[in-house]
Amino acid sequence: MTWEIVAGMVTFVGFLITVVKTVVPLTNAVTRLTERIDALGEQVDTLDEKKTEAHKRLWSHNENQDAMLQNHEQRLHDLDGKWYSQ
Repeated sequence: MTWEIVAGMVTFVGFLITVVKTVVPLTNAVTRLTERIDALGEQVDTLDEKKTEAHKRLWSHNENQDAMLQNHEQRLHDLDGKWYSQ
């Protein structure tokens, strides 16, 4: 082998090491980010479910209060003999 071939092989090996040292951390970073995005997506889905349940409870409570207010208004109307328009 001549020195040019040896120098070319050393340069090629150095290039491969540089590429591998760059690609491996980037691949690991992308893998970690993918895992975190998946976990974040699951958390968002859980929050959406909780939000839907909370809204159902609030609307149910609101409907109960509306019925109670209507009943109260009706009793006031019956006691006063007047109807208050909204």
